Amino acid sequence: MTFLKQLVLVCLVSACFFSCKTDTETSINQTASFNIFIDAMKAEGLSTGNILVYENGEVVFKSSNGLRSISPVDSLDINSQFRLASVSKQFTGMAIMKLKEAGQLDYDQKVNTILTDFPYDHITIRQLLHHTSGLTDYERVIANNFVKEDTTKQYILGNDEILDVFYHVNPELDFQPGDKWEYSNTGYLVLASIVEKISGQHFRTFLKEQITDPIGMYNTVLYQYQIAADEKMPHRVFGYGLALNQKDFILNDYNIVNDVRGDGGIYSTLEDLYKWNMALANQTIISKAYLDEAWTSGKTNDGENTGYGFGWFLDYNPGEPKVISHSGGWVGFATFLHNEVDAKNGFVILTNDSGENFGTIYDNVKRITAGENYQAPRKSVYKEMAKRIYDNDVKDAIRFYHEVKTDTIAYDVSEGDNNRLGYLLLNENKVDDALAVFKLNTVEFPKSANVYDSYADALLIQGDSINALKNFEKCYEMDNTLMYAKEKADALEKALSKS
Repeated sequence: MTFLKQLVLVCLVSACFFSCKTDTETSINQTASFNIFIDAMKAEGLSTGNILVYENGEVVFKSSNGLRSISPVDSLDINSQFRLASVSKQFTGMAIMKLKEAGQLDYDQKVNTILTDFPYDHITIRQLLHHTSGLTDYERVIANNFVKEDTTKQYILGNDEILDVFYHVNPELDFQPGDKWEYSNTGYLVLASIVEKISGQHFRTFLKEQITDPIGMYNTVLYQYQIAADEKMPHRVFGYGLALNQKDFILNDYNIVNDVRGDGGIYSTLEDLYKWNMALANQTIISKAYLDEAWTSGKTNDGENTGYGFGWFLDYNPGEPKVISHSGGWVGFATFLHNEVDAKNGFVILTNDSGENFGTIYDNVKRITAGENYQAPRKSVYKEMAKRIYDNDVKDAIRFYHEVKTDTIAYDVSEGDNNRLGYLLLNENKVDDALAVFKLNTVEFPKSANVYDSYADALLIQGDSINALKNFEKCYEMDNTLMYAKEKADALEKALSKS
């Protein structure tokens, strides 16, 4: 071997050594930072749910911290199965891609050529995938039109029952197909029903046979929801939350549409979702050509990019390394799946405490993976106000608000939190307390149109229709895109004119 070749070899080995050492040190430092963050949250009595982080295709951190259920009390572990909520949509997108790969549908095919009772003529599968269909929200349709024959029963509705109501009502489109982007759970419900119609299989079976089992996701299932604990699914996680008095835990797991397929409903684990992200990055689930199309932004009729693909938000521009992600939120669950496809980096966040700490968890996972130190969460003003309302009175709560509102380093103060507190108080029939909080919001945030709508809601419940009408009208005058305020004002004015 010549001296030059030996020198080149030594340099290559040295470069590899120092590079590997640097990568190893980075991973060790990162793991230590994550552990410090988790320990700090635990010390404050805050759940962080289940978290997994991977770099260069290798898991560098995972943790489990919180409650799997509150009755009986049981802790989370690494194998806990969380409801994914809208993170499920990428699996629905993949199911459609699998049918396309098999030559059983076209993306630009009209929906009513498959679902013959579908009442709209010009909506395509691609528009459903891209959230540009204009379909209205099925939850609103069910809330306004589903009749409970047995008022003592807790109904659990799925696609078939919901589509029956939807077809019967035949609601107008929110906009013409393709005119704009608007997130649509209804669209993904319809996509799952398309899969069932074409394949002749239940969506649960199709997902298992065509997607999850082939890549070893054996702890992932489209769950047939039941309210009680299920002995067939011992690792199932239940959603819960903290009561407004800031003392008691309450279950937050049931919703009447909990059996819907396509827009949510899949339960999974950290390890399975890591496998899923890697199957996408390694193109073992479907070929690159299909993934490239799935990760190309949809467009509106005027050519505007939507930033959304076939079940993923696209966090990159054309020509940049691919980064895809999706969040999920339903009942007590808040989830996030992040996938840097080309770099093979990513993370999974799964929580079940009604999103209480989700923002802090997400922000710190991003900070630590970027090499920054964790940031302690700010204290919640609205939670302390709620506690003071229950322990003392609303005057004490508002006095506390004024004492700390300028301390934005230690406290999280926002219009949205005040608004949330007001509606939570309304739900507890604390109307006078809610009115005081909503009134506070109009004083603190007078340039926000929404605060007047919320104040009007409480005034209306109290029976002050005249002032409620004035505030609904003020909301709409300040922001004429808030059509709900106009609709409330029109309805109230009509009712007052008859009285």
